Amino acid sequence: MTTQRKPSQMLKQAAIIALLVTTASGCSVRVKNYVEIAQRAFETPDDVSLSVQEIKDYPYAAQYIRVDDRPRALMALAFDDDNVLKWRTGGDEIIHTRHGRFIGSVNISGAIAHTDNLNADPLACLKRNLQEPSQCPTTWQRKVWITSATEKNLKDSVLTYSSEFAVLGTEQWTHPDTTELTVYKIEETSELFTNTFYLEQNTGRTVKSRQFVAPSTGYVEIEEVKPYANDLKAVNE
Repeated sequence: MTTQRKPSQMLKQAAIIALLVTTASGCSVRVKNYVEIAQRAFETPDDVSLSVQEIKDYPYAAQYIRVDDRPRALMALAFDDDNVLKWRTGGDEIIHTRHGRFIGSVNISGAIAHTDNLNADPLACLKRNLQEPSQCPTTWQRKVWITSATEKNLKDSVLTYSSEFAVLGTEQWTHPDTTELTVYKIEETSELFTNTFYLEQNTGRTVKSRQFVAPSTGYVEIEEVKPYANDLKAVNE
């Protein structure tokens, strides 16, 4: 069952995304408190869902995000840091995306904190060359840093992801605001995961994705609710 919440309530009521919140402090009491906060957030039974009118009236670029099978939350764009978009969910959690890819986060345990080798991400090239994807690389290797927290300590781990890309053609997709869009389906595969990205044909922006974050977090699904104005420019302009 889904519920619809007014835009003025969204940033206050959107569910916290990850397993728990982390900070620079390693204090076990503080970590325990964050664990309890996150657990309460995950007990929220309903998806966040905006009506077409609410999307129109909403003042920020926004996306839905679902972590694994948990309730869907809303994240609003806080700022653009040199093409890295930083999104807030309603608390102190911040999600970083680049070309629609989840590349980092702040105050989220079990998720990617940082990704390297971003300039080699084929998504950046495909965004500009959807009509001629053969111009883009089809493989990518990067390291991701993942911060996890328990009641006793914080732990950082580094994983290496290697993946291959394929453009699977176009599909029609209905945006949450009811606009019909033609999107290119891009599949990224590795031994560990299969990611899927949908890029709008005119702007190259990622409007929907299902992507693997980390073993402890699993997959996230991200869907554009209200586009970022800077992403609406046609790639051939």
